[in-house]
Amino acid sequence: MSNATGRYLEAYSKRRTADAVNLLGRLRPNEALLLEDQEAAPETISNNGKGLEREEPSEVMRTETLRVDMLEVGDVVRVVTGSSPPSDGTIVSEEETAFDEFPLMGESKPVTKREGDQEFAGTINQTKAVSVRVDMGNGETM
Repeated sequence: MSNATGRYLEAYSKRRTADAVNLLGRLRPNEALLLEDQEAAPETISNNGKGLEREEPSEVMRTETLRVDMLEVGDVVRVVTGSSPPSDGTIVSEEETAFDEFPLMGESKPVTKREGDQEFAGTINQTKAVSVRVDMGNGETM
């Protein structure tokens, strides 16, 4: 193999690698749905026809759209169907879903994920919206 052919192959390989890195960068969203606790709804008393009954306060969550670079380790974000986690993290909701990991791992089929499983930026949620705790800061993802 000639020296010119070797340089050509090296340049071609570098170009393909750069294209792949750029593609992965485009998979990462610009914004995230940050889950925030609101004050719990106050305890209520209801009349269910059988007398007065005390209802426990319920935890209320709200979402705020936030730029991905504003996220911090420990934040919990909602990853809806068809979107990608903004950072590597751990699923913290009880819902079971499946992620398309082909862009990162080369998996040909969606991978089922449950509470406690790790998920990576660049993968795509396929079935149900889930909550993910951010485990890595901006620029530290896989």
